[in-house]
Amino acid sequence: MLTSQEVNILGQICDSTFGRSSTAESATSSFKTALSGDVLTVTYTTVVHLASDRHLREQCGKFADASVDLTNDYMKNLRKEFSNNSGRSLTLKELRSDDSVEIITTSPYNPRKLAYYRRVTSFKVG
Repeated sequence: MLTSQEVNILGQICDSTFGRSSTAESATSSFKTALSGDVLTVTYTTVVHLASDRHLREQCGKFADASVDLTNDYMKNLRKEFSNNSGRSLTLKELRSDDSVEIITTSPYNPRKLAYYRRVTSFKVG
């Protein structure tokens, strides 16, 4: 279990709502985190273009692979920063990971669609 000082450190690392960390490297994707008890929930969201309904499953498979890699990189950096700031390592055990696609715009005259792709991953913090 994290101490209150460690929760504060983790919150400072994950905060992307104001200041330097709010200006992300990409304008079309983001990571948001929430800590509830000893469960850290990480949500990756990006804007994607879907070519057609026929190839939706293939396209989503590519987005899923990329989102898993990006989430792993994010968690690797989070562990590293936590270790540097707190003096101890952060142990995380993945509990579950789900993804979803939310269509934003669609037209009967254009097969191209704009959508949000989300991956929500929950970790047990130790």
